[in-house]
Formats: sequence, structure tokens, C-alpha cells
Amino acid sequence: MVSSRNDGNGASRGSTGSIEGDHILRKLEGGQRPAAKAPPSPGGPVAQPARASGAATSAAPQRQEIKLPKVKAPSLDNLQVTVPQDSDITREELLMRFHELVRANSPTRERAPGEPVQMGDTVVLDTLGYAQGRLIPFSAKSGLEMEMAPSDLLPGLPEGLVGTPVGGGQEVQVTLPDTYPVEHLRGVHATFLVDVVSAREVTSPDAESDAFVRKLGRGTTLEAVMESLADEIANERADDMWLEAQERVLDELVLRTEVPLTVELVDEEIRQAWSSTEARLLAQKDFAPDELQESLDGWLDDPTTRLEAERRLRIAFALKALIERDHLQLTPDKMDEVLQEAVVPYGLSLEEARRALANPATAEGVRNAALQVVAVRHVMGKAQVRFEGVPGVFSGNGKQLR
Repeated sequence: MVSSRNDGNGASRGSTGSIEGDHILRKLEGGQRPAAKAPPSPGGPVAQPARASGAATSAAPQRQEIKLPKVKAPSLDNLQVTVPQDSDITREELLMRFHELVRANSPTRERAPGEPVQMGDTVVLDTLGYAQGRLIPFSAKSGLEMEMAPSDLLPGLPEGLVGTPVGGGQEVQVTLPDTYPVEHLRGVHATFLVDVVSAREVTSPDAESDAFVRKLGRGTTLEAVMESLADEIANERADDMWLEAQERVLDELVLRTEVPLTVELVDEEIRQAWSSTEARLLAQKDFAPDELQESLDGWLDDPTTRLEAERRLRIAFALKALIERDHLQLTPDKMDEVLQEAVVPYGLSLEEARRALANPATAEGVRNAALQVVAVRHVMGKAQVRFEGVPGVFSGNGKQLR
């Protein structure tokens, strides 16, 4: 918490009392605001960009043809949300951010194939997890980069990899923690099959020495570095608060929209998401069709995944109805900007998105994703947003209303 901030010219101005609140006001004063991120069109969170790139998983179970429901566009009148004030930046957050900064500026050495990995290394892994005789949903990861340090998510996994040669594999036993994302597997004993793709040895410097502190480029003293990191975290939180405002506006949109979802429609939404993510890795590793089906069943049976899929669908259909009712269109002057927001977060470059838009086989998916961005901007322009601890009311597009 702070009582005033410097405006960069030696003068201090009034503060909201919150670092994050101050950064929100700074963004508004500078005409900055995080870009609206549109939810995906019906068909999965990354399925549209994946299809646009031409990729497919031939080994995946066949998708069903499902009739999409007709939805009446919701009213955008009196669309108001309030975003709660965030907690203070903690000492632990600052120390972790400093640790990450130190590692990013530490000397490294690529470990050779066959060389054993050690604690403190940065490793790139492929993982598969099994529990209760079945593949753990969402445990198939490719190219997962992590520090070889104690893990809260998978306790004992990094320690169990010590000595594994680069290019080799290891079977590691873990007990899934009470915070594990798959709720019904919390506290369960699990086995992870891990391939070490690559590793870098990281040499820890004297992080508090004057020479190393100057090397970080964040100031000449450790205190200046920590202040810089606090500002960085606060700036990210301010961005997150704008994105939280968008999520709350979209949730309000869901409440105003009647979408007759069926079990089959939700299943297909999950299937599309699975096909473009976990199924790809499993197919590359030559999993049999029955194993692929087991993986898919894990996604289909997970309650949290189903709720998220339902929300995505409700938002997507509400936005589609608004596009039609309010005659929203892509305009050439905003095309690159909209494409950037629509598909780049899902792995396509802007140039790839342009090519996909010009290709008749992929144009529809990319255009739908881009129209979703246009629709979200339209909705946010109608919304009124309040941030707890920040004076004033703002439009969802960042303009101060009062």
C-alpha cells in the first residue's frame, strides 16, 4: 500500500491507497488498457486456431454433427459490474519474482545428451500421469519447462528426476496435493512418466552483489530492484483487474441469455478442446484408440471441465446472437488489431492468421474468432465498471464516465 506516487516529473499525485489502483489510473491517463480477449467460438478454446493452422488429430474419436441452438440476443442496457480490490503484494511474491529475475540473468550451460539433471536446473519435459489405473486428465504435457525445485503442484516430482539423463525417461511416484486441479484425485497416489527433453545447468550468482544488481538493469541498489519488481507486479495486477472486469461483464451477459444447451453439445465442446491439445501429444506417442478414448473420458467426466465448457458455449452463443442483431462486422482498418487479439494468444502468428483468413478452407474459423473480439469490444463499450478502491466509473473500454 502507498499514499502517493511520483508522476515521473518529481511531483507526487494523490493515490487510491492501492498500488494496483494507481496503475489502473495510470493506464487510463496514458490511454492504455489491456486488449479485450474474446472467448472462443463454439468448438473449443483452441480448436478454431488449431483448425486454422491445418492441424488435425486423425487418431481422435470421431466428432458428432450437432445442431446448434437458436439464441435471442441479450439486452445490453444497464450492464454494470464491480471488481473487488486485490490483496496487497506480499513479501513472498516479491521474493519469487526476484528469484525468477536472478535466474533469467544467471550463467547457464546446456547439458549434453545423456548428462544427468540436477536440482537447480531448468528442464524441458514431456509428462504423462496415471492414477487409479487410468490416465490423469490434463497430465499429458509436451515441452513443459520448469525449474528443478520443490513443487507444490506435484510434490516430489523434481526430486525424483535427479540423475535422469537428458534424452532419457523416469517413472516418478507422487501423492497429488489437496490443491490438485482434478478434485476427485486430490490425495491420491499417482505415477508420472517423464521424458527429459533438454536441460540447462544454472549457476547461481551472488544475487545481492553490487555488480550483479546493476546487471539486472532495474536500478543501482537492491531496494531499487525490489521497487521495480513491485511496480511490475502491480502493473500486471492492474491488467488482470481489467480482464476480471471483462469476465464479470461476460458472466452478466450469460445471465441475460437463454441458451438451451444439451449434454451432446457440451460433450462436443470438450471433445474439440481435447482434440486440439492432449489428444495431439498422445497420438504422437502412438497411443491406441482405446487409450485415446480413456483420455477423452477423463475430460468428459471432470465436473470443472464441464462447467467451463458450458460457460464458454453460453458466452459464445450470446456473442453470436449480438453479432447478428447489432450487425457487427470486421472492418479493414481494424483487421490486424482484431486478428492479433483473436488468434495470436492461441499459437498463430499474425502472418499465419492473415494466410488462414485468405484460405477458403480455414477462413470461416478465423473470421468467427475475429468477430468474437469485435463482439466483446461492443459489449464492453456498453458496460460500466467500478473498481473497489479506485474512484470513478469507467466504460469497459477504459473511458472514465464519471
